[in-house]
Amino acid sequence: MSLYLRTQNSRHSTIINFPQRETHPLTAPQQTPTQHTPNSDPFQDRFGHQLPRGLREEARGMEWRTFINTYAPMGNLRISNLEFESRRGGMFHYTATMITNSEHHRSTFDTEIIATGPVSACTNLLADAGRRIEILEFHQFEIFEATVTFIYTCNNVHRTWAMGFGGTAEHSAAAAMSSAAHLIYG
Repeated sequence: MSLYLRTQNSRHSTIINFPQRETHPLTAPQQTPTQHTPNSDPFQDRFGHQLPRGLREEARGMEWRTFINTYAPMGNLRISNLEFESRRGGMFHYTATMITNSEHHRSTFDTEIIATGPVSACTNLLADAGRRIEILEFHQFEIFEATVTFIYTCNNVHRTWAMGFGGTAEHSAAAAMSSAAHLIYG
């Protein structure tokens, strides 16, 4: 199912649900990378899945390493180890580790938040750290035994695509949002 709302010169939320395919770990189909061409989609070349349309247009012809460095950089503020417990009323109690890096110092601290989901939790954690971002498009699906998240985000001035991999949907979303915050705020 896809819901896409477009107004004059702006994009709004996108929701895409991808059906999950059951695979047996020993019989998973082997993906063979295709030959890279100047007009190719680097994610499809590597994993056999197309990038979201806007990102696919931006990334056309990129080498894999350039693509990763461009859309999934290791920023100086990251959300890691996002875990949750269910609460009443559709709420969740999240615990996360925030990692900050400066030129000569790395610090980590644990934080907690009550939110309706992992994206809401990450949005609030990043806003509390002075990095407010808004998600305009969200795409998430499983590849092999991991999850990948692609988001198109903005603040009042900048817009960017970001990507995150994770062992779970929550970790993947946290990685993508951390990358987006770095791309927008530096």
